[in-house]
Amino acid sequence: MKNLIKSESLEIPSELPAMTLPGVVFFPKAMMPLYIFEKRYRLMIEEILGSHRMFCVAALKETESDTAEEFEEVASAGLVRVCRENPDGTSFLLLQGISRVRISGVVREEPYRIVAVEPIQSIIEAPLAESRKEIEKLIKENHQLGGDVTDDMLSFLNPLQDDEAYVDLVAFTLCKETLRKQKILETLELSERAALLLSDIRGENERLSLLKQALGEWPDEDFDAN
Repeated sequence: MKNLIKSESLEIPSELPAMTLPGVVFFPKAMMPLYIFEKRYRLMIEEILGSHRMFCVAALKETESDTAEEFEEVASAGLVRVCRENPDGTSFLLLQGISRVRISGVVREEPYRIVAVEPIQSIIEAPLAESRKEIEKLIKENHQLGGDVTDDMLSFLNPLQDDEAYVDLVAFTLCKETLRKQKILETLELSERAALLLSDIRGENERLSLLKQALGEWPDEDFDAN
């Protein structure tokens, strides 16, 4: 059995299978549905379901190579909460993020990639009282502007007491630009992470406001106030 590294209430193996997905940055606490159809990942899921049920998801780097899979060093480990296998061998699963991890190297590539990982913790110096109020204000504004925020999302996010979970889940749900999202994942200081998130949502809301104004759907006085 591989050495286990403790992270919160779960033991994260020091070596984990790694899935690389273009344009996807996974975060702790997030829930992500996945459709597993590639042969290597089908084998991976079959094997981890019989053991620790964990693998990490790393974002693919933008590269001109047609063959190399270059991936980001900071990723998130996830736990398979639900898995439903289909008659054709494919499966649907629900993955829950459990910890940021730093990938220190590739252990093997076949039949699926295994990487060496180390959990990394956030740096939380003080509660995010003011930043959180501003984020809450901006996501409500995003909802009013017709952005990606939904009523269900607001109902889920608002009661969260954990500032770190709140920031990570908002970033996972709302941030659109992959490189920006990866930067937020890599930022360990929670206050700095919140500042990056605020900048991202503010920029998106400004874009939505401009679009509404251009389409004649937003009163000029409301636009000026923002």
